[in-house]
Amino acid sequence: MILKLRSSKISDIDKIYELQLKCFSSTDTWYKSIINQYINTGLVIEYDNNIIGVLLEGEIIPCNKTNNLLNNNECKNDIYEPITDYGQYFYDNDQCYKQNYGIVMICIDNNYRGKKLAQKLILTHFNNNKNKHLCLITRKTNLSAYNLYIKMGYEHIANIKNKYFLPDEDGIFMIKK
Repeated sequence: MILKLRSSKISDIDKIYELQLKCFSSTDTWYKSIINQYINTGLVIEYDNNIIGVLLEGEIIPCNKTNNLLNNNECKNDIYEPITDYGQYFYDNDQCYKQNYGIVMICIDNNYRGKKLAQKLILTHFNNNKNKHLCLITRKTNLSAYNLYIKMGYEHIANIKNKYFLPDEDGIFMIKK
């Protein structure tokens, strides 16, 4: 199997959109306009001219108390709970404000999982961002992703209550120092 790892480009948007539809539940999928915001800083893995893996990166704020709207247009408050001293660094006066850089989305086609492709994307992400503290947020129930991130050197530094909805779920904030 000959794979090609490269930077993503605007012409990849339809293939990335289709891949994330396959990989995530209908409540976790992104609009093309959101993908487009990160397309110039992403990575893709191609096999036989098909994108089978993607990592999008960009600015991340651990939680945001004003932008998560429920169906009735009420704000849903994220609650940032540091679990380490380092986790406290991202929290000040009940506000999560420190913006960081990291993985905003990663997915691998179900037919190609178990072949260390996510690790390959993450290692390239590390190499491209050597002088940055990198972070990510994952669903609390996504144990396979959580275990991969731990294996790759991320540290679980905070929980974020009410991060996700449909279904409601907590998030885990992780940092790679």
